[in-house]
Amino acid sequence: MTGRVIAVTGGGSGIGAAVVRLLLDRGDAVIDLDLAHPREETLAEGAPGAERVHRARCDVSDVESLAAALDAGIARFEGRFDGLVHCAGIYLKSPTEDVDLGTWNRVLDINLGGSFAAASLAGNRLIAAGRPGSIVLVSSTAAFLGDRAEPSAGYAASKGGVVSLGRQLAVEWGHRGIRTNVVVPGVIDTPMTTVIEHPEAFAHVLASIPLGRLGSADEVAQVCVFLGSPEAGFVNGAVVPVDGGQLVS
Repeated sequence: MTGRVIAVTGGGSGIGAAVVRLLLDRGDAVIDLDLAHPREETLAEGAPGAERVHRARCDVSDVESLAAALDAGIARFEGRFDGLVHCAGIYLKSPTEDVDLGTWNRVLDINLGGSFAAASLAGNRLIAAGRPGSIVLVSSTAAFLGDRAEPSAGYAASKGGVVSLGRQLAVEWGHRGIRTNVVVPGVIDTPMTTVIEHPEAFAHVLASIPLGRLGSADEVAQVCVFLGSPEAGFVNGAVVPVDGGQLVS
């Protein structure tokens, strides 16, 4: 193995699974962290690169679970660790007047609390090892755009927090050689996207995207992997939309 060792949360499906595949294509090794790894989304046993994947089940909102899974992966690769791409998250939609505090807390715990837990654990291990590295967090255009068709106050608030967290870590850890950047996907064709189930709402969404289509998980993964790579060595604190132009339309 000549590549880096990168932890990916949410690697079992969607954008996370696309990131795992792309990292393997580049020759990197992956610590694949998720609650579940559906067979249809993950690398088949015996496929090229499969020997460079360490899969572990964990809950990103449970710091002890996440720390144990990450450390097991680092140990598997003999102490090597170079960075994190944090993709894990949930999307629960509901009018704000119907949202109870338990639901709000669950979304914040997983999306924002999980981002902090994953980033802080990764950063602390890089700092302890005295080596540079990169952290890529995944937010959403929901951090910047309200949505009446599919309201989700908790999701929007959590993803806004991810943007602020990424900027703060970029400032705190930049002098240690640890870069932190945030990717902001728009409407991406993954299992999490539910707007396509409602034709009128879906037509409205497409009309708001200058490119006139949904994005793919692979297109988001390309940006995540680039930001975490040495090729982006002077990129720190960036917030990069991958949204077909939706935020500027």
